[in-house]
Amino acid sequence: MTTCDLLITGAGGFVGRHLVEHAACADLSVHTTDWDLRDAAVTAERMAEIGPRAVAHLAATPRVGSSWTWLAGDLRMAGSVLAAVAEHAPAAPVLFAGSAAQYGLGLPRPLSEDDPTEPVSAYGAAKCVLERAVTAAPLRGAVRVIWTRSFNHVGPGQGTDAPVSEWARQVAEAEQHGGGRLRTGALDVVRDFLDVRDVAAAYLALLRSDAAGVVNVASGSATALRAIVDLLLEQARVTVTPVLDPALRRSIDPPHVVGDPTRLRLLTGVTPQISLARSVGELLEEWRTRLSASDPPVMSGATP
Repeated sequence: MTTCDLLITGAGGFVGRHLVEHAACADLSVHTTDWDLRDAAVTAERMAEIGPRAVAHLAATPRVGSSWTWLAGDLRMAGSVLAAVAEHAPAAPVLFAGSAAQYGLGLPRPLSEDDPTEPVSAYGAAKCVLERAVTAAPLRGAVRVIWTRSFNHVGPGQGTDAPVSEWARQVAEAEQHGGGRLRTGALDVVRDFLDVRDVAAAYLALLRSDAAGVVNVASGSATALRAIVDLLLEQARVTVTPVLDPALRRSIDPPHVVGDPTRLRLLTGVTPQISLARSVGELLEEWRTRLSASDPPVMSGATP
């Protein structure tokens, strides 16, 4: 059996790629998965071969088709990983990435891990089911599980399934045409944004800590979406006019979802290192490059 410091599933995703890079910078040996994690027998066999000291489980079933289908896929993967770790790497902590969407409509104050989870989306509901399963002692056994309720990510490599990245794409496209419009949904809602590189740093720090159970991965800062648009317009090289598109309004759009990072900071000492202005600016610059290239690469990965 070989031994690696960190096994990462979903390493090709938005956060996964940054976690691979962050771990490499920390001189950790990293192994990534290249098999179907729903196959429990293969997962157990590979876990025995790899012998990881820690696992970051970021892989997720594509969010297409029935929500029941991808929930079932996520549960099979989670069960396969936990069973394999329990048998072949019992000392390894396993980090699962949850979402701020679990908090539903949120509250007008920062949300702590003890606040109720009352999701209003299928995505948030599925994450709640998965959290309950992997943190339940009768199912996880003796494996130390860390469940992150991760708030909104932003930064280089983000796909257009996230509003901020889609807005950056529109601005970069407008620049190519000498001006244009930026179509948005409601901008008065408030969210908690973290640069994806700070998210990766938090995940690695949690795996190195004694953490167990639920931990918010959040900045604690409240940012109205209007402020993100303002940052993009300030950095645009041409005149871009924001336009509210009724078609982009969500039927249910939580007004204020901001996390309390106290537990994360007590466990790890980590705080955000990358400003929102830098995150947005680097994302915009990347979209300029993507649109000027003949076959621009886009990382996948949904934002909570």
